[in-house]
Amino acid sequence: MTNRHREEPVIRPFRLVETRLAVPGVIGMRNAWSLSFGKMPHVLIGPDAGFPEFQPLDDWKNEVALVDARALPREVREEAGLKDPAEERAMFADSELADLIDEGHLENLRILERARLTPLDERARGVLTAHGHAYWLAGYSRHSSTLWVHLIGGAAPRQAWAGYWSTPPPQPPAEGPPAWLSPEVYLELRLARWADRVLRALSDGMVTETGLLFARVREATFHLAEDDLAQAGMEAAALMAAGADEVVLPLHGPARRVRLPPFIRNVHERSPFERAEPSHMREIHVPAEDAWMLTKDLR
Repeated sequence: MTNRHREEPVIRPFRLVETRLAVPGVIGMRNAWSLSFGKMPHVLIGPDAGFPEFQPLDDWKNEVALVDARALPREVREEAGLKDPAEERAMFADSELADLIDEGHLENLRILERARLTPLDERARGVLTAHGHAYWLAGYSRHSSTLWVHLIGGAAPRQAWAGYWSTPPPQPPAEGPPAWLSPEVYLELRLARWADRVLRALSDGMVTETGLLFARVREATFHLAEDDLAQAGMEAAALMAAGADEVVLPLHGPARRVRLPPFIRNVHERSPFERAEPSHMREIHVPAEDAWMLTKDLR
């Protein structure tokens, strides 16, 4: 048996081999084709950045159920059929048939190990409900331009629907774009960040747009690389998290920090399409955040 499937050192990060920088769970460039609503490319850091992305939300008309499977008791995971990607990959690596295992499947498991949330089928949802464990249900309908995030089960279930047509209130002049960024680019960036910011505000930070896109289609073949580009991506993410205003990203070049202001959003607590009773509304606070844009896109 060869040693090609042994665990790699933690200090050697891996990346997706793509034209964009994508180190799963660390840093990721979001290209225009994968964005919803606004189409301004930008860079993210954090646990849901750098994953493969499929079908932007504004093409959706469905939903995905999600849970942090690592937080569930082992017996509940097993009953629900939720596999631990790290355990599965270790099992393959120690098997006498390791050389016969498809390399693409192993690389996919490496990506799944970095994902925070696991999608649930109907059977798994029933098991969690039976044991009193909560999970998230999130989706978007392109027909109604409605985004929804529900916490199902547990001690404090809740529901919320947010309409894309309900735009944030006008900004005070002091919270407009910085002098070096045009109002048109700034607006496009705010539109591109709308879905992710609202999803996080409605889910205590658990559900993100990039996490939702990856959860939609997780079975695919990806080529991964452990190289200097992956290491440089890790270093750039560390600088961004430490408060740097400008960094140089591998594959993309210089990028600059852009501050996006907070806003208040009204959301429905009952489906706005139910006719039996009027839908109650409540306000949510979407906090300010930093986004990163390539210098070449700033005009």
